[in-house]
This record gives sequence, C-alpha cells and structure tokens, in this order.
Amino acid sequence: MTQYLLLLHQVPNYNADLPREQMMEMVKRYYTWSDTMRKKGKLVGGEKLAAGNVRHIKTAGGKPVASDGPYAEAKDVISGYFMIEAKDEAEAEAIAKECPHLWNASNWIELRPVDTMVVDQAKASG
Repeated sequence: MTQYLLLLHQVPNYNADLPREQMMEMVKRYYTWSDTMRKKGKLVGGEKLAAGNVRHIKTAGGKPVASDGPYAEAKDVISGYFMIEAKDEAEAEAIAKECPHLWNASNWIELRPVDTMVVDQAKASG
C-alpha cells in the first residue's frame, strides 16, 4: 500500500459567514467520511489547520527569515489534510473524489503520493 497526502485547498475565509446549521452539516460530512475511511483501513490521519498565526519561513541572504502568511491577496490556502493509504493512484484518486471538501465548487484537493524515505540504519549509525 502507498500513502497519499490530500492537501485541502480553499479560498481564504470561504466559510466564515456560513450559518451555524450549514457549518454543523459540513463538519458532520467530514466526520462521517473520515470515520468511513478509517473503518475501511484507508485513513492514516488528518487534521484541520488553524487559519491564523501562519508563518512563512524562507531563506534571504543565506539565512532563514520568518514572515506572516497567508497573505490577503492569496487566492487559496491549505485548510487541512488527510493522509490515506491506497493500492494505487486510481484508488487514491477515487478516495479523494469522495472527500467532502469538494462540496464547495471553489475548493480543490491536491493529491500527492508520499515518497517514503528509507534510512539504512547501519550507515546512519556508523
């Protein structure tokens, strides 16, 4: 089985003005979907990411520099992620297409296979 990362992209603050009932329905969809995927053995993990206190770390002049982000002019932000396991890319894509994040037409999912790094313990400790 290969692990895949589903990066959940959305327009900044797209759900800030949703009525409480709609927000609760949206949260219910995510819980139901993630519980179903977990029971099928497909969900490895996932979390919603906080909207504030984002820091961008970049190199400037050869040194790491931190700045605020995401910026107001950003057309999308990453609002969360799921880590899934699938037998192949086709199954991973099918799982991503069922994700409730796509309920809003402006949301999109970036599907990325995880490239597992294998460390040779003998070389690492030598």
